[in-house]
Amino acid sequence: MSKKVKDMDNKDRNESVEGVIPQSEGPKPPVDEQMIATAYHEAGHAVVALSLGRTIEKCTIVRNSLRLGAVQLGKGRNQRQQDFFETEAMILLGGLASEAKHTGHYNWGGAQQDLRSLRRLTLARVKTDQQVERLERRLLDKTVHHLEQPGHWAAIEIIVAELIRVQSISGRSARHHFDEVMKRA
Repeated sequence: MSKKVKDMDNKDRNESVEGVIPQSEGPKPPVDEQMIATAYHEAGHAVVALSLGRTIEKCTIVRNSLRLGAVQLGKGRNQRQQDFFETEAMILLGGLASEAKHTGHYNWGGAQQDLRSLRRLTLARVKTDQQVERLERRLLDKTVHHLEQPGHWAAIEIIVAELIRVQSISGRSARHHFDEVMKRA
């Protein structure tokens, strides 16, 4: 190993020029249906976030004790948001909607953390159970429609392919893939 590589700190070692974050030097886990579904789930969060003006720090399908993958949102925004509540709710539902489009069914159990966060948001807006359920259904329908917009599904598929290949990508890489697809859409 060269002196230059040894002198790099952990952050530098984890980020390549292309924005891909290599995970380990060991073998990658085998690609299975759960990993592919997780990639669609996380790519859905990423594409909805990017399309609604949020920034992303990282998108990963590396499993840990709490979850199968994650999208880490950035603190900043690329553009002014129309409605904070709706933006956050659609980002939370983007994973569920994307995974369902790929698998053909909603994985309610796999999206429990997202759904709990959504419930906290909706309870701040409406009070009765009937209102909460109606609002959450409307937001899910809106998110599904949002993913059907030109370029969004193509961006998800490109991000999924990259996640399957390297398991984690930087927000910069996700933004690049999204922007390139939207230029062609």
